[in-house]
Amino acid sequence: MKKILTALTLLVLLCGCKRKSTDEGSIIYQVEYQLPDSLKQFAMYLPKEATVYFKGDSTVSIQKSNEESTTIITDKKTGFMRALLKSPAKQYVVDYSKAEQSLETGHLQPHTIAQQKDTKTIAGFKAVKYLVKDKLSGETTEMWFTKDISIIPNSLTLMLDPALGVPLEFTINQNGVKTKTTVKEVRFEPVPASIFATPTGFVPLTPQQLREMPVGN
Repeated sequence: MKKILTALTLLVLLCGCKRKSTDEGSIIYQVEYQLPDSLKQFAMYLPKEATVYFKGDSTVSIQKSNEESTTIITDKKTGFMRALLKSPAKQYVVDYSKAEQSLETGHLQPHTIAQQKDTKTIAGFKAVKYLVKDKLSGETTEMWFTKDISIIPNSLTLMLDPALGVPLEFTINQNGVKTKTTVKEVRFEPVPASIFATPTGFVPLTPQQLREMPVGN
């Protein structure tokens, strides 16, 4: 009996160790685009990588291209979302209400999703394949999720179902622009609170003002 109890204890410990959960660290994403012909001229201006920091209920995603950058800060507990837009000429800060946030993060078209038997390793974690079918276009894309770790959703992943796990590779079609996002690296390490702060010098805008702003400002 003692041997059986010892074996069960070890099994429980091993199962608990497999699902690593921590509340702070960083994620590096690789971002690829499939653009329609009318937008291919802008490909060089799009960010090819994104860095996300997470701590407790807060996340901050940073995407840079050339001399411009977009930073989005979120807080799951309070429903807070703030965007910091920076270029050599201008710096803007935009706060989004909960109602306005879906316009910023986007959403999936009506779809069905089915788990597959396929698995692969992405950034060192076992990922399970899902097939996502757009009900309107009939197009099918792949998404890969892992449940080996637990990480709070960020602005890049808010539209995806957290019950499926942590998304490690996924393709989103927004207004004809397909964006494939793949996790390159996950680090579990202390994140300073200052990373979520807003620097001085940013001009406040409303989401509506930002949408109405001429391109190039």
